Amino acid sequence: MPAIVHTTKGSVGFARFPAAVVATLAIGCLLGSPHCRFIAAGDARSTGRLKGIDLDGRLCRLGERGDSKAVVVTFMSTQCPISNSYVPQLNELSSKYRRSGVEFYGVISDPSVTRADAISHRATYKVRFPVLFDGSGELRLALAPTHTPQVFVLDHRGRVLYTGAIDDRYVQLGRKKEAAETSWLEDAVKSVVHGTPIAVASTKPIGCQMEEPPNKTREGSVTYTRDIAPIIQAHCSSCHRENQSAPFPLLTYDDVSSHANQIAEVTRDRYMPPWKPAPGFTRLRDEMRLSDHQIDLIDVWVESGKPEGDPADLPAPIRHVKGWKLGEPDLILEMQEAFTVPASGPDIRQYFVIPSRLTDDRLITAIDFHPDTPQAVHHASFYLDTRRAGRRLDEADPAPGYSGFGGPQFESQGTLTSWFPGMTPRKLPRGMGRLVAKGSDIVAEIHYVTTGKTERDRSKIGLYFAHRSARQLVVEVQVGNKDIEIPAGESHHHERASYTLPARTMLLDLVPHMHMLGSEVKVWAKSPDGRSKPLLWIKDWDFNWQGQYSFAKPVILPQGTQIIVDAWFDNSSDNPLNPNSPPATVRWGDNSTDEMLLCTFQCTCETMDELNELIDHQRRYISEAQKD
Repeated sequence: MPAIVHTTKGSVGFARFPAAVVATLAIGCLLGSPHCRFIAAGDARSTGRLKGIDLDGRLCRLGERGDSKAVVVTFMSTQCPISNSYVPQLNELSSKYRRSGVEFYGVISDPSVTRADAISHRATYKVRFPVLFDGSGELRLALAPTHTPQVFVLDHRGRVLYTGAIDDRYVQLGRKKEAAETSWLEDAVKSVVHGTPIAVASTKPIGCQMEEPPNKTREGSVTYTRDIAPIIQAHCSSCHRENQSAPFPLLTYDDVSSHANQIAEVTRDRYMPPWKPAPGFTRLRDEMRLSDHQIDLIDVWVESGKPEGDPADLPAPIRHVKGWKLGEPDLILEMQEAFTVPASGPDIRQYFVIPSRLTDDRLITAIDFHPDTPQAVHHASFYLDTRRAGRRLDEADPAPGYSGFGGPQFESQGTLTSWFPGMTPRKLPRGMGRLVAKGSDIVAEIHYVTTGKTERDRSKIGLYFAHRSARQLVVEVQVGNKDIEIPAGESHHHERASYTLPARTMLLDLVPHMHMLGSEVKVWAKSPDGRSKPLLWIKDWDFNWQGQYSFAKPVILPQGTQIIVDAWFDNSSDNPLNPNSPPATVRWGDNSTDEMLLCTFQCTCETMDELNELIDHQRRYISEAQKD
């Protein structure tokens, strides 16, 4: 029997929810088995998700801090006197607005400046905000600055709200006022913080002109230390390091050089990094997508002989967190028995019942997972079971846990966050939590892959309790269609699922689900006034890489919004994963020869009345689907 190996930092302290509410939250599963204010953005262009390595080797994902309202990016120079003169003012603004949810970053993108030069400059001028070294010019390409200093104020979608000068102190080169009369940057930041329109969206930057950088992909001047190492650190090293899921490390020049041709191939094919969502839809956390420019840099570096470059350009190693990334959990659960993964054979999906042994109802703000054998664990998902259904399945299977396909084989009472290699566990927004009723079991679905040698796995789950003041319940909404029928031989068959929200709802994430015939899925919302909002698009569905995708900021949809899931299936003989040979007409079902069309959302409402209305409506929706 699984056991608790560690408990706890005291009680959560939230008000006990009535038994009726707890029961209502157990809304079943179609598988058969606060308030938020948005920033006025205007007609601003989007730059996409920006990230970079700072001078201390930290990976910075701009705008992904939990309370982030805006990001200020300042292109700086180590030699421009006007740029240097503004450092004290930028330090002051950074300190002043940090607690208001505004992130400040400097960027050095001068091809003549080494990373060592930038580190020295930061120390000399006492820069107190993170400085990103844009060795490959990725940030410069995204934002297109012309001068240093030039500032960009971005909203949480990556859209440029303001760009230009910091203030009007400089009239032109060589001429400046005694004191600035208008602070355009601070005015823009204040507007973002207060949710009001920005009065002036752009001004002319005055400073040192930025020279056009050389086209490295054309000239072949790409080096490992300046151009390739930051890409590898930002996108690969979280998995490609010791005791992680990837088969070999990518931490040094020798590591990367010895796998260079393989890296070029898998990045060109976009097999790695493993990120399925297409760009241009609602922004997601932890995006691992490489840009076309970055892929070109890798190709040119390999083709030009893999030059190492100047050691002074090499970024500091990323400081990966060892152990639990969110700190010691409030509750750690462990598989009681080790599961043996054979040396070879097909992938294994095994389900392990782990009693929570909670004596009180708890709100959970985050979950983390520690695989005992990372190389053998592809991913893991977690289901809530209040009815002991998982235990009965476990008892009927002689192996540790029980096997299955496509779901836990019972009507779960909700899910907790899935785990994938390289992902960053995150807490729900402050004041929110998923309810885990006392006495619940957590059923862990672990997808194992064979490694060529026998592995023994005894993984752990860490639960983090919500703050004692948390009152906002997060529940699960499912949008599915059990009436699907995919004709034999059809290579691009379309099916649709839809659900109309009965109350104003905040979406936190989504998990689309299909089986082996799935080829494409698009999730979008249609508001009562007819406007559409794209949420997710996966153009090349892969059952083995299905994931849970968190929105960079919660998505608020008004009452009456229709959530639509469009899916396409390839039931032809050209589909190498088709489980039926010859192809046969396929309908909904749990088995590998069946199909599903489903998308699950974690969501909440502003009031308990709205949430109860959503829960009741969702229960009826699922009940009707199960009758069909």
